[in-house]
Amino acid sequence: MKDTRKKSRSKAAGSHRVRAVAARAAAAPAPAPAPVAAVVPAATAAPAPVVPVAAAAPAGTQRLGRVVLGTSCTIQEAEAVRAHLLSQAALPGPYEIDGGSVELVDTAGIQLIVAFALDCLEKGTAYKWTGRSATLEKAIELLGVSPLLEYPA
Repeated sequence: MKDTRKKSRSKAAGSHRVRAVAARAAAAPAPAPAPVAAVVPAATAAPAPVVPVAAAAPAGTQRLGRVVLGTSCTIQEAEAVRAHLLSQAALPGPYEIDGGSVELVDTAGIQLIVAFALDCLEKGTAYKWTGRSATLEKAIELLGVSPLLEYPA
């Protein structure tokens, strides 16, 4: 014999399950993103995130902003990289970006660099690259953002 009773669930029971699933998802640690390209020996010291460099400018001239990326430009250093980029963006420009020492980079690091470049383009402030490591260049090409990082001169 077939059961013809309608099965129903209360809204309270349904929302309780949704909250429980959301709580478990929030409590679970987020996996760290895999680096786009990594060329770091296994036994290295802690990576230096960003090296701020003060550009000396003669009195009465426009101060050149200099962005120097450290050996690691990953999500772990994102806060330091972002702070450095924002401090340089406060200068009137033009900017020099030195990425020659980058050995470890991931998508978050590239996103910060692209955001800085797009901000420069929106403000009409010139920038140029003074160096890109092979690792940084490979990550830029892999993510397809190379056209976004070239200032239209």
